[in-house]
Amino acid sequence: MEQVTVSVTYPGASPEEIEEGICQKIEEAVRSVSGIKEVTSTASEGMGRVNIELKSGIKNVDRVLNEIRSEVDRISTFPLLAEDAEVRQATRQETAIRIGVLCPDNAEESALKLREVAEKVRDDLLLLSGVSDVQFTGAKDYQIDIEIPEETLRSYHLSLSQIAQAVRRENYDLPAGTIRGDSQEVLVRGHNKRVTGAEIAELPVVTNPDGVVLTVGDLGTIRDEFADSTAICEIDGRPGLSLSVLRNRSDDLLKVVDKIYEYVQSVNLPEGYQLITWNDQSVDVRGRVSLLITNGMQGLMLVAFMLAIFLDMRTAFWVAIGIPLLFWPQEPISFSPARL
Repeated sequence: MEQVTVSVTYPGASPEEIEEGICQKIEEAVRSVSGIKEVTSTASEGMGRVNIELKSGIKNVDRVLNEIRSEVDRISTFPLLAEDAEVRQATRQETAIRIGVLCPDNAEESALKLREVAEKVRDDLLLLSGVSDVQFTGAKDYQIDIEIPEETLRSYHLSLSQIAQAVRRENYDLPAGTIRGDSQEVLVRGHNKRVTGAEIAELPVVTNPDGVVLTVGDLGTIRDEFADSTAICEIDGRPGLSLSVLRNRSDDLLKVVDKIYEYVQSVNLPEGYQLITWNDQSVDVRGRVSLLITNGMQGLMLVAFMLAIFLDMRTAFWVAIGIPLLFWPQEPISFSPARL
């Protein structure tokens, strides 16, 4: 079934506000679009989602998608704090195979390296033809920890809230407008975003008129770690991350899995890290194809045997040869109008 999903984020809003301010307005806007079979809305805290199911047999789904997007864009009565609506066609994806990236030990440095290796493997898999998406399972979010001793805070007459405010004030990435000249326009933007612990350590906290600058790194220790989580991801008893390789319905499962196996056997990983595979969906497909071929051969032999009994061997031979030729894939025949 072809489906279109319209989702709008409204931070802090209750489900009742989402229903009145977002879902009902989207339903009224898309009501005039032809080709819609059913509209289902879901209002939750901070999020409104409208699922639109299209009628079967629609030849141009992109046209209906563009009409729905145009109708949603015309809505001007969304709440002020609501974000832009996201309209996309719901595509069905299936897991082709799962890949596990194993880590040598439980050290924090090894866990950070494991995430880097897993991200590299994911980027390489996305370059393979037929792979539509690769999703992590068991991955923790990155986190930067800043630890400052209490004695250091007292010696400089500072508090943790002041340190947090200084980091928040200095770590930003905001647009500042445009400067227009006679012949050009200059985009002004404040770019001071820090994303690693080493960059956060360079942010100034105290600046004196005599030129003395006290940074976050001078006060304490900054480490790149992961957010605290109660979940533990292990594969065969070893720390690791799981990657789910997804494919679209139109992709050849057997070819996708073969390419993934070729990549797993040829990839070079750092010492101690390893790739394993499981949940291979092509095993069932290959088994069904093998069963189909076996049944076809048995049926062909049975037909030839019965024809040989009731007719003659020559007729049985040519009929048996003709049966597989009927199912043999043929190239499309094209005719030239000039020759006709």
